[in-house]
Amino acid sequence: MKIKKYCVENVQEGMLQIKKELGPEAVIIDSRKVREKGLRGFFAPVKVEITAAVDSPPSPWQATATRERDFQEQKMQGELSELKQLVNQLVNRQQKQNIEEKGPFFRWMQRLIENDVEPALAQQILTEIHEDFAVENALSDEVIELILLKKVRERLRVADLPDAARILAFVGPTGVGKTTTLAKLAARFALYHNKQVGMITIDTYRIGAVEQLRTYADITGMPIEVVMTPKDMPRALERLADRELILVDTAGRNSKNSMQVSELSSFMAGLPTPEIFLVLSATTKTKDLYRIMANFAKVNFKRLIFTKLDETDTFGVLLNVASSTSLPLTYITTGQNVPDDLEGANAERLAKLVLGVEQHV
Repeated sequence: MKIKKYCVENVQEGMLQIKKELGPEAVIIDSRKVREKGLRGFFAPVKVEITAAVDSPPSPWQATATRERDFQEQKMQGELSELKQLVNQLVNRQQKQNIEEKGPFFRWMQRLIENDVEPALAQQILTEIHEDFAVENALSDEVIELILLKKVRERLRVADLPDAARILAFVGPTGVGKTTTLAKLAARFALYHNKQVGMITIDTYRIGAVEQLRTYADITGMPIEVVMTPKDMPRALERLADRELILVDTAGRNSKNSMQVSELSSFMAGLPTPEIFLVLSATTKTKDLYRIMANFAKVNFKRLIFTKLDETDTFGVLLNVASSTSLPLTYITTGQNVPDDLEGANAERLAKLVLGVEQHV
């Protein structure tokens, strides 16, 4: 590498000299303002000292070696590309052969996995079908689909809300739509079932949360109580003693924060025989859903609600969660509209969504 310093009037002059002497490949590695030494320097204008460098030109034998190395690398890349193509052809051929050998069940295995059903669960369901029905009989795709829908439907535990339920509480992580879901249910019970509904919120952390719920309360004419501490809960319940149904909104909690979940649990302990719903988003990964459920266990939730079904195209997480717990799914939500985008969980419809037979929520 060749390095040279230039003391010039300005950068433009320096660049011209550098390109002229070192060539266009030269690069500036340092520049600074300097004065001439001695008394004269105090009266002379400041100059610019530029340090530039350029790689030394290779010797003839180095250039030849470089060209030979480049040629060998290109040749190797070409051979690797041909080898990859050959391997891909062999893999595709083997996959096709495996599919043909495994019969019609493999195609359904692929569909379940593509819809985010866990591979082990998909294999378990299809193994049951094979053992129960396909030992002596060749099953058509139509028959397999019907049996598979039945198997999925049986695993999707759903349950309506008991008629005697009076206090409903909604817990879960941040951003899953607890407040909106509560507002939908409150409006439905009030408008469609003629229930006297009241609301309690303990969500005093999120900015605007109380105002959001108070707006719903003003529109529907429902009373609302704001609870700041667990000690305030009995007083709020007393003020809503005339209500047939009380819905309790809570702040979203990070399930990894055990202190926050414990605090939430202390609020829930002040509710007499509540129906506590864990609200989950259908857009959340299965692994994260398992962790959320485990970390919220101390809240003692008894039912599930899945939200945001309109924001995903695959619904296998519903089956994964349902197969991992004995707790029922009671409601699903399919949008932001209050009170419309809410449904009671229907196993038949959810099974079709999981299997991809029904594409839209």
